[in-house]
Amino acid sequence: MSRNAALASVALLLLALLVLPSSGLGSSQVPLPTLYRPHTFKLNLDRDAARERVQVYDLRQGAMMTPTTYFRVGDRRKGAWVYVELTQVFQSPGSSESGLVQAWVRDLNGDKRVEIAVRDFATASVGETLTLYRQKKVHSLRFSKLQTIVGDKIVIARRKAPATWNVLIKANHAPDGRDHHELWRWAPAQKKWLCTTDCVPR
Repeated sequence: MSRNAALASVALLLLALLVLPSSGLGSSQVPLPTLYRPHTFKLNLDRDAARERVQVYDLRQGAMMTPTTYFRVGDRRKGAWVYVELTQVFQSPGSSESGLVQAWVRDLNGDKRVEIAVRDFATASVGETLTLYRQKKVHSLRFSKLQTIVGDKIVIARRKAPATWNVLIKANHAPDGRDHHELWRWAPAQKKWLCTTDCVPR
């Protein structure tokens, strides 16, 4: 077997380990990985009456059990869950305490598309990351990455669409040496969230 063929085989095996927990293949002999910190959302993404399922979760990988955050989108077909999208959101810098903190899946900006917002913790010195994905179009089962917001701590300030985010930037991460309490609002013209209050230059 050539080196390229061997690498392709390994890649297919790794993909199977990620996808099989959701495929409904209960008789499979492949060990299924454990989902950590799972957040499950049931909502109607397409035009049919059945609700789809979006799951955001961590997998722990390697000798250090380092967390990696993923989301997957499931569609119920003929009595079984078929997962149509699997996306890696966040790769831990190495700390076993890092990874998924919180997730939101709904129309967060009021444009009738669904967003997926994933809040991950890196380390105390690095802070947190908010990664946002947007439904590619109304009734689509697939999502594209919208933006990433980074800060020492990120919380949702306004839950009703359009949502706003409070982002704390500690003094040691700010060029002027003071704490900043940023407020991020949805900007329809730019089609993303922008800092509007107490902003640190980026």
